[in-house]
Amino acid sequence: MRLTVLGRSGGYPRPGEACSGYLVEAVGRRVLLDLGHGVLSRLLLRTDAFGLDAVVLSHLHPDHVADLPALRVALRWGRRPPDAKARLRVLAPEATPAYLAYVAGEEALEEFEFWAIREGGPVEAAGLQLTFARTDHPVETYAVRLEGKGRVLVYTADTALARAVAELARGADLLVAEATLSEAYRDRAPAAGHMTGSQAGELARQSAARRLLLTHFFPTTDPEESGRAAQKAFAGAVECAEEGRTYDV
Repeated sequence: MRLTVLGRSGGYPRPGEACSGYLVEAVGRRVLLDLGHGVLSRLLLRTDAFGLDAVVLSHLHPDHVADLPALRVALRWGRRPPDAKARLRVLAPEATPAYLAYVAGEEALEEFEFWAIREGGPVEAAGLQLTFARTDHPVETYAVRLEGKGRVLVYTADTALARAVAELARGADLLVAEATLSEAYRDRAPAAGHMTGSQAGELARQSAARRLLLTHFFPTTDPEESGRAAQKAFAGAVECAEEGRTYDV
C-alpha cells in the first residue's frame, strides 16, 4: 500500500500548492481521499480520471471537495478507455449529490455512483476494507481506516482530538493526521474542530499508531514546528507531509 500526497494545505492553498488530496494505491487499485482546490491537476500528473477505482470524500468543506465538479467534467469529456466503468464510485456524506447538483447541475450526477458514508464498517471498495468514524468537526465529517494485504492506513480528515478517531486508528501502520493550527492556537483548536501538531501527536499516542504523517496545514502554520511539537507527544516516527511525495504504508 502506498500513499501519494497530492495536496496538504488546509482552508486555502499555500502559494503553488493544493488543498487536501491523497492517492492510495493498493492491490492494483487506486482510491482518492478528498479532492480539494488544485488536487485534480496533481492527480492528472499520475493517472487520468478513469484511472481511479473509488473516491472517498470526508466532508463538504471546499478545501476537501472543490475539484469534484472538475473531476465530473474530466469523466464526461475525457478520452474514456473501452474498459472504463460507466460510473465512478464515490463514498461521501449523504448530502454530497445535492451539493454537486447545486453547483454543477443534475446532469453532473450521471458520472458517479454515490454511496452515503455511515459510521462503522467495514465496507469493500476497490479491493480494500474501509471503516468510518465521525470526527469532531463543525460539519458532518468522517475519518477513514483502509485495510488491505495486512496493512492499515488511517486518515483523520478534519477533527479535534477525539476518542472515536483514536479508536479507529488503533494500531495503524500509518496515521495521516491533520495538524491545521500552530501551537499558539492549542486552546482554541477544539472549538474549531481542528488539531495542532502536539494534539495530533497525542492522537497517535492514544491509538498506538506505528507512524504519524502530519498534514492539512494552514498556510500560516509552520509544518516543521508542528512536527517538533508532535514528536514531544508521540514516541514513534513523525513526518510532515510533502506535496508530491509517496509514502509506503
